[in-house]
Amino acid sequence: MPDRIVEIKESEILKLIDKNRALDATYKLVETILETTEFEELTQKIADIIPNALGYELGMLALIDQKSNVLKKISLSRGMGDIEKQTQIEEFFGDLTIPFGYQDNVCIQAIETKKQIVSPYLWDVFKPTLTKQQAEGIQEITNTRAHIVTPLFSHNRVIGVLIVSLAKDADKVTDFEKEMLKKFSESAGIAVENSKLYTNLRRTKEDLHKAYENMKVLNTLKDEFLSVASHELRTPMTIVKSYLWMLEKEKAGKLNPKQLEYLNKALTGTQRMISLINDMLDISKFERKKVSFSITQIDLVSHIRDVLSNFDVRAGEKGIQLIFNPPQEEIFVDADPEKLRDVFINLIENAVKFTHQGSITVSIEEYEYFFKVLIKDTGAGIDKKDLPKLFHKFGRIDNSYTIATDSGGTGLGLYIVKLYVHGMGGMVGADSEGLGMGSTFWITLPKNKIKKFGVSLKQVEIPV
Repeated sequence: MPDRIVEIKESEILKLIDKNRALDATYKLVETILETTEFEELTQKIADIIPNALGYELGMLALIDQKSNVLKKISLSRGMGDIEKQTQIEEFFGDLTIPFGYQDNVCIQAIETKKQIVSPYLWDVFKPTLTKQQAEGIQEITNTRAHIVTPLFSHNRVIGVLIVSLAKDADKVTDFEKEMLKKFSESAGIAVENSKLYTNLRRTKEDLHKAYENMKVLNTLKDEFLSVASHELRTPMTIVKSYLWMLEKEKAGKLNPKQLEYLNKALTGTQRMISLINDMLDISKFERKKVSFSITQIDLVSHIRDVLSNFDVRAGEKGIQLIFNPPQEEIFVDADPEKLRDVFINLIENAVKFTHQGSITVSIEEYEYFFKVLIKDTGAGIDKKDLPKLFHKFGRIDNSYTIATDSGGTGLGLYIVKLYVHGMGGMVGADSEGLGMGSTFWITLPKNKIKKFGVSLKQVEIPV
């Protein structure tokens, strides 16, 4: 009777030892998950926990590769202690993969049935990738007689298997060990999946950063090329325009009506090319941060009247009425006179170009810190879904404005308007009720803070 009592106590002690090992392994696994985010490092630590904490001889982590439709070895435990034996095992396994077509493979069976499988033969676990002789050689080196394959789960989805080899017979593997490995695999599966996502995100971020840096270099080279090319193009185009003008004025002799028609078209095209080159040069200066603003006190009403006077003839030819009724005769803002003039010329020119009848009305609204200038036309209008495309580089729209004229546009003009207005501390925008309903373009300018008789506020370097 006393012997029986001792036997029970010894078995209980052994169970307690096993449970203690399991708790220790679980603790180490949780600790590993908390402190490790890199995929390769985490998977190796999980494989190493098996021999070091559980007292088993061999551990391996294998994950499903969806692209290749194989089970691929990711990490192999390094707890042999004997360097020579460890090297032999690593050479045997190498970059091991198991195709999913082999239904008699224990790993494939475990994945498809989502159940844990215990086998006394290592060859059952790794065939046909390893030969029977190789598998038996590994068993002899590791002195293992039982091999447990446990599916790795992540949110009820099998992502791979955890393979454990023990120095005991397969029928001696306890239910507690099997259950403990299942719990271990559940935690490991979630950790591996999260780590994989984190590592992929980090690498994607690094790749995007490299691509961004390369794009910056290419963009700089592009800007330099455009600047040089534009400078080189502007001179010959100006010469061509000069000779075309002299021909049009019949400096070299009388021309017939057809010849004059062709010359006018050539002059129009040449002017468009020169305007495009000038726009590209302006944008290139902005993007290389080589644009400065001379902010001064400006009489906004007088400035607008001066610009509108340049369009009297063109508007009259089209039968368009130009309307400007300012709220007062003097309104002062802080802005760069030349750049503000370019802004108004661009916006009013667009309004004249895309309006065939009716009127163009310029108005000024006052707010607490700024004035808002609105240029409203009764022209072609803009589809509401196209409004977000305005004010972007090469932001042409394929209906509304571009169908209203044969000359079209590059989309650079409004982009330059935005750069100039932002550089002067204002905002830009456009509104339209739809095609054929006219458009309203507006800008804001900060109220004057310079003394009424001041000359200049400052030179401002504007980064874009």
